Amino acid sequence: MKKRLRNIADLRMGYQFRGKVKPDPTGTVRVVQIKDIDLDLRIRVADLVTVSLDRPEPYLVQADDVLFLSRGHRLYAVLVPEVESNTIATGYFFILRPNPRLVLPAYLAWSLNQPDFQESLRPFHRGSHVPMVSRTDVEELRIEAPPLDVQRRILALNDLCDRERRLCAAIVEKRRLLAGAVSRKLMRETGDLRPPLANKDD
Repeated sequence: MKKRLRNIADLRMGYQFRGKVKPDPTGTVRVVQIKDIDLDLRIRVADLVTVSLDRPEPYLVQADDVLFLSRGHRLYAVLVPEVESNTIATGYFFILRPNPRLVLPAYLAWSLNQPDFQESLRPFHRGSHVPMVSRTDVEELRIEAPPLDVQRRILALNDLCDRERRLCAAIVEKRRLLAGAVSRKLMRETGDLRPPLANKDD
């Protein structure tokens, strides 16, 4: 059964900085920025910078929140891991806090990254330089929300696929390194990598 996002999660805006985020080593508020998201859509918590902010409360994030990038040509969702209590997200993100009785946080993040949901965003993706979607439009979009036990099974299946993908990538890299080592050995044996001859005048 499909459910509107506003019926299964609370949605807030991140903090809108005026200009670039300026790190403050003496600050107590950590900030999640786009640059802190890796290629596997995970937040590099150790890279979060600190800033000084008077009222961070409306923008705070916690473990199992979902951040959804609302601006840019590629929109995606990331699951928030364990973070320090004074951690916020920038205004580029919507902060979704799932209702745990209706949707698992990891399942929500997974659903928002699926091709069918991404396709449903297209009519609402406005702008040419920095396209964006509005909070109102996103809240009205729907995702499949099966029973929680089915969500767990879907996540387990996709976790297996992700582990297999990482394992295959590691095997390919090891084969590449092995092929390089064997190639260099063959070239040495055929004399293509012989050391330069010593100067007879030495």
